[in-house]
Amino acid sequence: MLAAHWTFEEDTIRGTDPLDRRALDVTGGGLPALLDPAVDLVPARTGRALSFHGGDRAVIPAAPQLELDQLFGFGVAFLLRLGEPPTGTWRGALYKSVGPGDARGMGCWLYPDEQRLRFQLFTARGGATYADTASRLPEDRWVHVAVIVDPEEIYVYLDGELDRAVRLDRPVVSPSGQTYLGSDPNGLGFVGGIADLRVYSAALTGEAVAVLAGLG
Repeated sequence: MLAAHWTFEEDTIRGTDPLDRRALDVTGGGLPALLDPAVDLVPARTGRALSFHGGDRAVIPAAPQLELDQLFGFGVAFLLRLGEPPTGTWRGALYKSVGPGDARGMGCWLYPDEQRLRFQLFTARGGATYADTASRLPEDRWVHVAVIVDPEEIYVYLDGELDRAVRLDRPVVSPSGQTYLGSDPNGLGFVGGIADLRVYSAALTGEAVAVLAGLG
């Protein structure tokens, strides 16, 4: 089930004040992504994208429809373009906190020394579980990324193909707080773009991910 969808097309952007620009959720769920003044709109593979510069971000507020639950499964899918080589530090692309005042969260970072992704979830016993991509992402090319979580595993897909699956041996702490795009709460950000962000409140099949990536 599609819980929210941000296309970042021009007609979904509201506000002319640089301090109050918002990208609307096209499902009608009323969840605007608040854009930092430095965030640009640029062409994506199709349509438009948010362009980040290493420290700026877009923030999506917490909402009931974005309280992701492992029992039913959930997923996040988006287009990602890397605009710089590795910097020697972790670079955050997407982060969703567990809740206010809680340092834990669901996140997607780029490795400090190579263009691979690390996806993180926290389990009920306090430790983090990681799913690292085997493949390296190219620079200056749009790649479709999908992360699907079900009661048993984390699946990471790149351009519609399964890249990594990691077994979950403990329950996941459901992330239900704010979502950060482009830079995490600690200021670790990346240079590049994010487009066509979709959040699902159910675990998608591999066939459904392939369709999203344009392979179906």
